[in-house]
Amino acid sequence: MLCQTKGAAKHMIAQQIFSEVIKSYESALDDSCRAENGIFYTDIVLAEKIIANLNIPKDATILDPCCGVGSFLYAANKKQHFNIYGADCDDKAVSICSQYIPNAKLITIDSIGSPANLLLEKLNFSEKFDYVIGNPPYAPLSSKVEINSDDIIFKNKVNAYGKNLFVAALIRALELVKENGIVSYIIPKNFLHVSTYSRFRKEILKNKTIISIVDLGICFKRVRGEQIVLTLKNCPPADSFIKFQKYENGNFVSLPVEIPQSFFNDEILLFTCENDYIIYKKLTSAFQTLNDHKGGYVGRGKSKSENAISGKDIRKFGYKNIKLPTEGSQIFIQNIYSAESGIIAAFGGNLEASETVTVFTDGDKKMCRYILGILHSRLANFFLYKYCYNNSRLTMHTDSKYLKKIPLPTFDQNTFNEILMIVSSIETEEYMSRPWFDYLEKLNIAVYKAYGIDAELSKYIDSEMRTIQSKRWLSND
Repeated sequence: MLCQTKGAAKHMIAQQIFSEVIKSYESALDDSCRAENGIFYTDIVLAEKIIANLNIPKDATILDPCCGVGSFLYAANKKQHFNIYGADCDDKAVSICSQYIPNAKLITIDSIGSPANLLLEKLNFSEKFDYVIGNPPYAPLSSKVEINSDDIIFKNKVNAYGKNLFVAALIRALELVKENGIVSYIIPKNFLHVSTYSRFRKEILKNKTIISIVDLGICFKRVRGEQIVLTLKNCPPADSFIKFQKYENGNFVSLPVEIPQSFFNDEILLFTCENDYIIYKKLTSAFQTLNDHKGGYVGRGKSKSENAISGKDIRKFGYKNIKLPTEGSQIFIQNIYSAESGIIAAFGGNLEASETVTVFTDGDKKMCRYILGILHSRLANFFLYKYCYNNSRLTMHTDSKYLKKIPLPTFDQNTFNEILMIVSSIETEEYMSRPWFDYLEKLNIAVYKAYGIDAELSKYIDSEMRTIQSKRWLSND
């Protein structure tokens, strides 16, 4: 027992030393170079969790084509995997990797720009790999960030699939893995829903099996955005279900929902439980959307006038320094959306809006105020947070492409009039006073009724939004 304790302590010290080496080497890299080329190394603890989550057979061959200093290879080696291979274009990083993982087979090569067969040849590997794992670089392609390749077909494919280094790396990974092999990569979370990657998503959904998606949240301090671990099997889907997990308190937690891959045609949503799935199906199957509303138009403000309303001028149902207009038919919406505050919008009437404002225009002034009420409801903000921004806690743009997805309830004159009355009352009450909040709660109840959301589901939505939104929007205490 004493020998085992000493051995565990020795491994712990070795891992701590390697972790410090990773941090030291990454911090020594030039900030602009690191950002432009998407170089952000993975913490060993996270790499270990990913390796353990994959349940890799001991005799499997494992490749990290963008290994850097070797977090994933170190984690695999610690789990007694010895058929491990790595590649990176940074010779110094590869040298560090070989020092701390001597049994790994490593080469210095641009694994993204180089054809898959060349990488296999340089590794003296006669077949493809069982597992391709890692955290590829992610940075938009530009004049400063290019793929060093003469393969025009490959570069055109990358451009069509999203113009990003991680897209190119994921394409290469699928070329390097065996049929029925596994690719598991840390990639940006927005890959799941941003239109830029739509074509690639559709390709994956049609021709590959998605084993699991782990929501990592904000996992890399210097990276703008959130991340996921996407794990694919290199074979067509066959009645397969996607397993959803989240990274919480240092562990991968399985979420109590599995969704058939066939449910998704393009965007892949991170349903956290069965209620998320039920509400989504109800709202998207039974109602038209804001985009379907024939009288309305959503776009960005364009005025350059000194008097144009900016996003920071708007508060919920009003403005900070001016009175509400009485004429016109517009809604002004802050273009920056925070999950903590939700939609911040006001009746815009005949005012002018700057580029920091998203504008909804309708010929009917009453319809504008009705939709203003819908936008401020917990239901609409739940829909945006869950189904448009994929549970992202970071600030997002309240652009038309998201707002247009919001479902509108089936028209009912009594409900319409009730919501109008409540909105009018909120506008006339003192901002964030007790009566203001009381009317806001009445608005939420009226909106649930308009959508036919029962008590159980409305209670779930309320609970979810209370954990997300700032307490200042829940009461005036």
